[in-house]
Amino acid sequence: MATWSGVHEHSLLRSPYESIHMVTRNTQKIVAKEISDVVTDMRRLSKAVKEKGKGANLINATKSITSTIGKLKGLKRKMEEGEKTAKKYINRCKSRLAHLDKKYAPNEKNQNAFTRSIDAMIVEHLMREGCLQSAIFMAKSSNIIDLVDYEVFHSAQKVIQGLRNHNCKPALTWCGANRSRLRRSQSSLELDLHIQQFVELLRKNEVNEAISYARSHLSKAQGTCLETLFHAMGAIAFFPRSEKCGEFPQRYRYLFEEKNWEKLEASFREVLLKLNGLSKESTLSLRLQGGLEALKTPSCDEAGNNESKEESKLDKSLSECPVCAPGMYSLAKDLPPSHRTQSCIVCRITGKVMDEHNPPIALPNGNVYSKKGLLESGENKGGKILDPRTGEKFNSGDSKNVFIL
Repeated sequence: MATWSGVHEHSLLRSPYESIHMVTRNTQKIVAKEISDVVTDMRRLSKAVKEKGKGANLINATKSITSTIGKLKGLKRKMEEGEKTAKKYINRCKSRLAHLDKKYAPNEKNQNAFTRSIDAMIVEHLMREGCLQSAIFMAKSSNIIDLVDYEVFHSAQKVIQGLRNHNCKPALTWCGANRSRLRRSQSSLELDLHIQQFVELLRKNEVNEAISYARSHLSKAQGTCLETLFHAMGAIAFFPRSEKCGEFPQRYRYLFEEKNWEKLEASFREVLLKLNGLSKESTLSLRLQGGLEALKTPSCDEAGNNESKEESKLDKSLSECPVCAPGMYSLAKDLPPSHRTQSCIVCRITGKVMDEHNPPIALPNGNVYSKKGLLESGENKGGKILDPRTGEKFNSGDSKNVFIL
């Protein structure tokens, strides 16, 4: 698996591993808490038994025993659920390992494994774009459920939808469930959300509620966004606001801009991917960019950018350059061109490479086409050659062979 492609399989194994780790940690916390409560109850019962002769209330002791039994049953149920969830992710890891082993096995026909990998990349990209129903339908029809992390994006969709509706509660609930992981990654997402919630209360002129909220959630704030927090606290002095109030101070205006919700969504996506061991961009996008970078040349440009409509139509119909294809250049425009030690010229008529078997021909106006392209175009008749781009006609004897070093 020590190939360039294998580098991008990292998240395929990292994501279920992170899920197993999270389930295990949560189960450990639940067990520790429940066992602590049970031990406390047992000590209380033991003390009640010793004081039986002193008129201890046995009815209360019986209720306590019943309550303890109920807690133990609940603990057993939670442990079974945690075990079931952990087994699901362990089996997912096994399935992915088997898939990778088959995909990169030497001297074997593994076309099916490569096809499943491509389907998994498409499904992952769809989930990142929020097309969950289409993604799960494709995953089921292609039998690649074990190769995609549907749960991660399904839970994230609720949070993203809440942020788009200017509601921080789903995101704060998610942060509460992942607080220890956020703390280890030194993320300020939860503090940013609390500040935004505080700002929204000020926007509604609910000053007392905003102050109470700040005392509850922002009094012990630490991190890199303390300056924003100080500005938010300073903004209290200008509320409640009415129509008679003057212009709001410039230094506080950024707190109330709508783009802050977009920043929160972007920050949540970044943290979500990081915690689950996923790359910032989809595997499909990364591999497309890798292929486009290998094909990109300094002359590549989006079809029709700097040409007339007629020339653009000709290029779109005849050029086979994937970098210049509509919809693909947006992925390649920020990529550096590939390093080439030898020139490679493509005919604009046929889209084929011009070489010694298909030499380039230069017309008097400077345009260059392949010999086969000019012959196949059917315009080389009566000793005349028609330039398909400009419409000019030239004598066959006026064209010249081009030699490229």
